[in-house]
Parts: sequence; structure tokens; C-alpha cells
Amino acid sequence: MTQFRYAIVLYAYNQEDCVRAGVQSVLAQDCAPIDIVLSDDCSQDGTFKVFQEEAAAYSGPHRIILNRNPQNLGISAHINRVFTLTDADVLINLAGDDLCLPDRARKTIEVFERDRPLLVCSRARAVYEDGSPAPHNYAKADFYHKVDALTASTSMQSHLGATACWHRDLFTKYGPIRFKECFEDLVFGFRAALEDRVAVIDDELIIYQMGRGITNSARGPETPSEVRKRRDKELRYEISSLEQRQLDAGTFGLGQGHAISRRISKALKARKLRRLYVTEGLMPVLKAGLLTPLLTLGAILSENRRWRKALRNS
Repeated sequence: MTQFRYAIVLYAYNQEDCVRAGVQSVLAQDCAPIDIVLSDDCSQDGTFKVFQEEAAAYSGPHRIILNRNPQNLGISAHINRVFTLTDADVLINLAGDDLCLPDRARKTIEVFERDRPLLVCSRARAVYEDGSPAPHNYAKADFYHKVDALTASTSMQSHLGATACWHRDLFTKYGPIRFKECFEDLVFGFRAALEDRVAVIDDELIIYQMGRGITNSARGPETPSEVRKRRDKELRYEISSLEQRQLDAGTFGLGQGHAISRRISKALKARKLRRLYVTEGLMPVLKAGLLTPLLTLGAILSENRRWRKALRNS
């Protein structure tokens, strides 16, 4: 008998071509019976039909919950909705283009039962679309080295979100994610770091498929216009993630004068200056940053370096 109820949630959107393997991987988990939530964000292809076919053919011990959102919600709102689809205490998450290894749920449950964390992440077997090995770039993320709330407050790479498992308390205490354009791994990672309840499993528990799914990384050579558009989107998401962290720091009980709150505020100002520079150019950002010249100069120089690197790679 476990302390908590568990569910694996597979999120998908327009992934008919690859999601069947993901569904089969969650149904093949070698743990005691748990909920399996197959949640489709109103795909325009046959994704939900794949869900229905696999559910109909399944005869194992796990309980399947099928969901198809009546309209496309986007990632943040989809996650908020999933918390209403199951009464599980812990959500073990999987993107539709990735795969769970058979022991993922069992090993995750062992950690939650033993250590009572609020967030668990793990290593992953990174591969390209053709199945060949890909570099483990995610291993540079903060949580794989040290969990520190101050660092996590402005980090844009706390852990590999594809491996994340969340306790419901991260949702019930802090509330739903309020911003549509937001990196959910940065939000839940910061919440768990605030509570000092992050656990890392030093095993590869998913197969992380590079080059598929939703990403802000360049998929190939880019024109200057494409670089600007991609960077604008990335900065919008980072700004929303920092704004959500600002709210969450207040919910945790940190005042505006706390080191974490000050750090978030400074990072938020810098990201907004960066976006202004990317979208409107030099003069508007110089005007907006008159009162913070060093912060403004740093934003301009950093974005210029990013711009040159992106164009060199193209």
C-alpha cells in the first residue's frame, strides 16, 4: 500500500505519426496498477484515434483515462486541465513524442514514497529522430548538480522537463499556471526548489527524442528574420516564466526585498529590455533603459552575441 496515488500523463498534440509508441510505453510500466491519462489537446490529425485504439486493445492492470480537449488549450492550460482529470497525488509526465522505459514509474514511485519530494526528475536517453544517440546537453541543467532556490529563481535550464514528475501540492498551493506562453518546467522546478523538495534519479528513465515536438531551438539554417522571430518567442516565454515565478515567490511568503525576489525582478527587467531590442531595435531600448544603463548595455551585448552565433550556425 502506497502513501500516494499515481498517474502517468501522456500529453499529445498532432502527433499521430509517433504517439503510438509513447502510449505503448506507458501501458507497459512494470509497477502496481496506476492511472494512465492519455490527453489530446484537440489534435487536427488522428492522434486521439490512436489513443482510442490502444485503449481498446489494452487488457493490463492499469486504469486508462481518455481525454480530448474540446478546443486547443496550449501547453500551460492543458497542464492545468490535466490536474482535474485524475485524483492522483503524483503526475508522471510524458510528451507524446518521447518514450517511457518500463521501470520509470516503479523507480519514481520508490523515490516519492521514500523521500516525499514535490518534484522528481531523472536522466534520459537522448536520441535523434532516426534513433541514433544524441548529446546529453540537458545534463548541464542546474538540478543535476545542485538544487538551489536562489539559482533556480532565474535559471532557464533547471532540469530536463521531459522527465519531470510533480506532486499535486505544487499545483494546489501555488495555483494554476497563469500565463499561456510559459515554460512549465521552469515554473514547477522553481516551486519545488523554493520548498527544498527536489529529487533527482540518476538513471535514464525516458527516451528523449530530439528534433520532434514543441521546441524553441532552431531546426536548421535560419534567415535573419527567422532568428528574430524565434528569439522573440523564446523571450516571451522566459518573461512569462519569470512573471509566474514572481507570483510564486509571493505565495511562498517572500517579500519584494528578499534576495530571490530581487533577483527575479532584475532578470525580468533584463528580459524585457532584450525583447525590446530584438523587436524594435537600438534606440527604443536605449530610451527605455536610461535608468539602468549597465543592465541595458548587458542586454544589448548579449543579444548581439546570440544574433551573430545564430547566423554563423546558419
